[in-house]
Amino acid sequence: MNEINNLKKKQRNKYFKIRKEINKKNIFKLNLEIINNLFNTKIFQNIKIVSSFFSINSEIPTSSLNEYIISKNKILTFPVIKKDKKILYFKEFKKNQKLTKGPYNIPEPLTKNNEYLPEVIFVPCLAFDKDGYRLGYGGGYYDRTFADFKKINHNFISIGFAYEEQRASKVYTDTFDYKLNYILTEKQLYSFI
Repeated sequence: MNEINNLKKKQRNKYFKIRKEINKKNIFKLNLEIINNLFNTKIFQNIKIVSSFFSINSEIPTSSLNEYIISKNKILTFPVIKKDKKILYFKEFKKNQKLTKGPYNIPEPLTKNNEYLPEVIFVPCLAFDKDGYRLGYGGGYYDRTFADFKKINHNFISIGFAYEEQRASKVYTDTFDYKLNYILTEKQLYSFI
């Protein structure tokens, strides 16, 4: 286990640098054709609750993705860390709403907002591979949350959101890592279902 943790740590350092360089170019534009194709599939047409995230640091910008979700009349939620369980729960976000700073200085919807179980969850990535695995930041929040959802039989679709250049030949994984259903980049949609 320590060997995998060390390999993940090295991979995280490498992809933090790569993503920072990509972000400096400031080239991101949401590919409407790809996301329209995704949201127009039969699976997505009946979905009502979507979770996204607020991009921080050098993460791929999510503002146009979040606006798109709202434009499709979906309930948009954002993850909030549930400290006692080290999992995420999802609070509704409405356009132009005030936010609060959560752990790690990540903006979060206010605690009074409605809580939902999302049917689609967009997930930040440091890297992803051809098998649908993502490299996260190492906190394990999404993986524990996905495990919790499986325990309560909550069905959901997971979508990594990243730059194309964050694709790795292999992401190091352990038994706790969940494979994503899709990865959405500015260039294409990868499907793993």
